[in-house]
Amino acid sequence: KAVKQADGTYKITGTKIFISGGEQDLTENIVHLVLARIEGAPAGIKGVSLFVVPKKKLDADGSLTSEMNGVSCGSIEHKMGIHGNSTCVLNFDNAVGTLVGEENKGMQAMFVMMNEARLGVGVQGLSQSEVAYQNAVNYARERLQGRSLTGAKEKDKLADPIIVHPDVRRTLMSIRAFNEAARALVVWTSLKSDLAHRSDDAKERQAADDHMGLLTPVIKAMLTDQGFANAVAAQQMFGGHGYIVETGVEQFVRDARISMIYEGANGIQALDLVGRKLGRDGGRAITTFFGEVTAFMKENGANEALKPFIAPLGAALKDL
Repeated sequence: KAVKQADGTYKITGTKIFISGGEQDLTENIVHLVLARIEGAPAGIKGVSLFVVPKKKLDADGSLTSEMNGVSCGSIEHKMGIHGNSTCVLNFDNAVGTLVGEENKGMQAMFVMMNEARLGVGVQGLSQSEVAYQNAVNYARERLQGRSLTGAKEKDKLADPIIVHPDVRRTLMSIRAFNEAARALVVWTSLKSDLAHRSDDAKERQAADDHMGLLTPVIKAMLTDQGFANAVAAQQMFGGHGYIVETGVEQFVRDARISMIYEGANGIQALDLVGRKLGRDGGRAITTFFGEVTAFMKENGANEALKPFIAPLGAALKDL
């Protein structure tokens, strides 16, 4: 809860959970963004406000003091992965907070941060997929076991490296194909972000912002779901060695799992996409996206090198 004070600040009391880096000694101060309900505010999310609450209090001129601000770490969670990050329960006891934006508009303010964070988490899923792939492909080139079905490839050795085996090649190439396509999608959307922030053309800014809104839940959910699946597939390439700590690949699996959960569990991304983004502004964003894909197919329809890809792309567009 938040109780307004005579000086315009608020006294914040309550608890936050799952706070990454919520308590640490790496910085002089920790500044918390806190959602709280001001006394008398409407029920539900329409009555939630956003506040800045520092760990240590500041002077009137904004300089740091040594006085604590009623924020304490209640516990540190014991997690499946990301052990390099302290995930804290934080307790607020009449901590001094400053309102961000307007009263009862906290969710709108928070989603300015959440949308960027969701894109970042999507990249995290891709990154876990990539590092797991790189380790798996290196291992597959070195691990000797069995012979190629089409005849020995390393005749001077007792066995061939496992990268010659069909299932290993299929698995590794599937991960690689995803990684390269996902990276292209991220770069494309990142360029749209630059346009949305910096273009002098209002229509171009709007179109870029539409693209960002449409693709954010897709990137967050798709890249983290598949990123985790790819980490598991890469672990499989190590056999029993993938299940022990020594090779390090089991950590990729544990660390990748969180990206499907935080900044909005992936089922929430589906609600965001279908419930909010597709119908917004009369379907302007998705219609523009259809137009971009259609234009690409027309421009490249006669390109012999791209012909094997244009037909499947058209079929996928029709399904979408």
